[in-house]
Amino acid sequence: MKFISFQTIVMILLLPELLQAQDVNDKTLLKIEGRNTEAGEFIRMYKKSIEPGKTLNIDEYLQQFISFKLKVADAIKQGLDTTRSFKNELNGYRNQLAQNYLTDPKTKEEVLAKAYQRYLTEINAWHILIACLPEASPEDTLRAWTKANDIRVRVAGGEPFEQVARGSSDDKSVVTNGGNIGYFSVFQMIMPFEDAAYNLKKGAISELVRTPYGYHIIKVTDRRQSRGRIQVAHIMKAVQPGNGEKESKAAEAEMNLIYNELAQGGSFIELAKKYSDHKESGVNGGKLNWFGSGEVIPDFAEAAFSIKDTGQFTRPVKSLYGWHIIKLLDKKAPGTFEEARSFLDSKINQSYLNSISKKSLIEKLKKEYKFKINTPAYNWFISQTDTLIMRGLSKYKRDSMPAGNLYTFADQRFTIREFAAFIEKRGPMIATDSTKYFIDRSIDTRVSDHITAYENSMLEKKYPDFRYLMNEFHDGILLFDISERNVWDKVSEDSIGLRNYYERHKKDYLTPMAVEARIYSLKSPGNEKKLISAYKKLSRKSDPDKLLMDKFSKKGDTLLLIEDRTWFEGEDPRIDKIKWVKGTVFSTSENNPPVIVVKKVFEPAPLPYEQVQEEMMKGYQDELETEWIRQLKQKYTVSIDNQVLTHVKKKLTDE
Repeated sequence: MKFISFQTIVMILLLPELLQAQDVNDKTLLKIEGRNTEAGEFIRMYKKSIEPGKTLNIDEYLQQFISFKLKVADAIKQGLDTTRSFKNELNGYRNQLAQNYLTDPKTKEEVLAKAYQRYLTEINAWHILIACLPEASPEDTLRAWTKANDIRVRVAGGEPFEQVARGSSDDKSVVTNGGNIGYFSVFQMIMPFEDAAYNLKKGAISELVRTPYGYHIIKVTDRRQSRGRIQVAHIMKAVQPGNGEKESKAAEAEMNLIYNELAQGGSFIELAKKYSDHKESGVNGGKLNWFGSGEVIPDFAEAAFSIKDTGQFTRPVKSLYGWHIIKLLDKKAPGTFEEARSFLDSKINQSYLNSISKKSLIEKLKKEYKFKINTPAYNWFISQTDTLIMRGLSKYKRDSMPAGNLYTFADQRFTIREFAAFIEKRGPMIATDSTKYFIDRSIDTRVSDHITAYENSMLEKKYPDFRYLMNEFHDGILLFDISERNVWDKVSEDSIGLRNYYERHKKDYLTPMAVEARIYSLKSPGNEKKLISAYKKLSRKSDPDKLLMDKFSKKGDTLLLIEDRTWFEGEDPRIDKIKWVKGTVFSTSENNPPVIVVKKVFEPAPLPYEQVQEEMMKGYQDELETEWIRQLKQKYTVSIDNQVLTHVKKKLTDE
């Protein structure tokens, strides 16, 4: 004899409660044509279908949901999920949706917080550029990197930065500024440049900074608190860069005359319109858009920010492009984080944000999936990689290559041989003489791509919301395609079917009941009995209406109103109150016309086909859909797990 333990008895007794306590989302609620639908998907769709402030019967919605799933099953049966257009559309939705799961959602807030801190600080920097476009050949890239590195050694060793910049920088503005780009703040430089500059201490020189323009060497000479943003107006006399002293002196003389006129009370707006060479702002009285440091040329910005009070203006100021008189219109301090948030958000470089979001996610996934690198294999690559391999001119020796994996994570692995082939195929993508740097960056690139692809493949398993949304996209596309084929196209193309539907349902599309009548009423009450008496006497005579009008007209003021037309039911309460029978109705009440003559009654009749065709298409569509659902219920077996349905109802009711 076998004995059941006390604990087992308790478990058996509590089994229904335990099952009910479990999350029912992952359980199968219904099956149609071998395709399972999870309870969680039904719950999600049910909640989305509830209108605010209203309730939705669960059993009634379940029948709608089943009809929806039957249509999808029919679409799959017809192979609509195998077409190229379907796959392309679904993949497009998935790629868009996946991006939200393949970046770190917290990163944006961190980027905004960092941007705000930079927003509060302005940096003055010098730089040297060695041009190297992204599409440059590996040889040209390495040549540019080597040249830039040699120049950095010179300035780090003490050579005057401006002197070296003027003799070597590929930035054309170096001719006029000696490499000094002035003060700037957040979002005013390309992001790698900005990152490097803000991470430098005052007086420090950066490592080589790669941007799409080439390699930069940056020196920070000052940091100061942000002065915010200002709006100014200006009057300008242009002097083209490179023109001689004579042209500049002539422009300065003109500006001094304008300044004297302003000082004597002249209108800045009118003088800007009349004399400014900057026509775009001149037509607006010299008014410019709001700007901060770094957004306009340094000489102009420094002069503008030096004005203390609104309404004041500068003496003539020289810039690279000529002479200016600048008037301060308004100032804005940097503001709080919340005040600056919308501005910062609008300026964030999305590709940069995605890049750092992805890096953050990769680090988290490495921990989650227990990423592990094979240290001996890593060291082997560092020892066996030379400049020829880094430049794509040589390959690794396979006979001395160890076996095994370079790294592993989750159930994934990447072998040493695979990584060697990856480097050889990738070629000289990293310009450096450091073997360790080259291997580290190569591993980072490969791991990032590998772990991202793996995470992408796991989204449906890891995130129920992602899975439900993909099911929704999948079924929604199929529903549209199958409905178009079985219903919508038929409605628009089947003229005979639509005409037959009209014949079956034309009594549902009737004209309203109507009456043709003549109403006699008075503008002012009190003479109803006189009107009735007069009508009875004159109605049999020739042209009674004229006789009545003559009788009730005094001193050119017509008191009698006569209306003769067709009224529809519900259109006029005066007509609706009486019985619609041919004849005359008299009334002495102030609220009713004294005389109503009912001439003809029109009973409701079917509206012409052409008049109701568009309206009938909706009815015909409903009829086709109802018949289609009836056929689908006969064609496919629907299996509902009533136990799961009970738990679903309880879950929805409790919420």
